[in-house]
Amino acid sequence: MIMDQIDREFINYYQRVGKAYGMDSLTATIVARLFIEPGEVSMKELAEETGYSLASVSNKIRQLEPSGFIVRGTKPGTRKVYVRANKDILRVAIGQLIRAQACEIQPATIEIPRMIEHYQNEDLSEAQKEKIEILKRYHRDMLKLDNILEEVIEKLENLNREK
Repeated sequence: MIMDQIDREFINYYQRVGKAYGMDSLTATIVARLFIEPGEVSMKELAEETGYSLASVSNKIRQLEPSGFIVRGTKPGTRKVYVRANKDILRVAIGQLIRAQACEIQPATIEIPRMIEHYQNEDLSEAQKEKIEILKRYHRDMLKLDNILEEVIEKLENLNREK
């Protein structure tokens, strides 16, 4: 598929947005290109359009897939790999927030108190006591963040249902 002016403008826009979040140019280009494309794009095509190797594009796609934003697939009877962007941004955001809860927040609410308790009766140096205080603050912040994320997820799900 040949990129048109709309593609180029959106890619330029998203490269600026991506840069603000620390995203490299190739990742931002792939995200933008796939999002603006109504259908799917072959990985080979993406490599040709971006000027990067197929291996580099494939690696970036692999990094983006867990976010739920990029979906990879093949067509029946072919081994050619196609990718597309999930255009339901609210659903993608909900998934990312749920993963943040599951991967960092919920484990922190279990493991950090265990760490703190383990060292509670130890004879700690001042530096170690400071580290325990850091862990306590981290744990409190994770609990607060968990509550906030629950509210945000609920609001996003309500918005998504209203579509």
